[in-house]
Amino acid sequence: MSEGQQAIAWSLFAELRKELVESQRIRTQVIGFKITFVSAAVGVIATNLDKIPLPLLMLPAFAAVFFDFLINSYSFSIKRIGHYCREHLEPAVRKELGVPDDLVLWEEYLLAPYARQRFAFLGNLGFTALVSAIGVMAAVNPFRLAVSVPLVLILIVLLGFDLYAYLAPDRFRHK
Repeated sequence: MSEGQQAIAWSLFAELRKELVESQRIRTQVIGFKITFVSAAVGVIATNLDKIPLPLLMLPAFAAVFFDFLINSYSFSIKRIGHYCREHLEPAVRKELGVPDDLVLWEEYLLAPYARQRFAFLGNLGFTALVSAIGVMAAVNPFRLAVSVPLVLILIVLLGFDLYAYLAPDRFRHK
């Protein structure tokens, strides 16, 4: 690799790191907004149940799922950058700089089972599940076939997509 190619690789590494940090920052903001918005929506609806229909408690559940899709899009972007760095840039850096094989580079390290972190996944999906349970209870109490069944079925389908979206980024794991 020539000096020019090394400079390009390093510049690409630095720019991708900036993009990764920005994606992480935005994802964190979306999570915070999700929690605030969904909690406030449940609170506003719950305090006004005498004025509005109970099935409106489904709205925060749908909103939580749609926020999860946004959150997952940022997570996907972060994993995609890491995959590219691990598969394309780190091997070139290792080779050109003579980094010994026993020195684990960052993206390689993140593949190790002990470096994984699933609590954020559980917390975010758990929050969505709790709000969805409230929505389902509101939709079926009282049960009205024309309202309850479509709302609950749509929410179940969206929750399935939500769960899949959380599990799908694992395709970037080194096989």
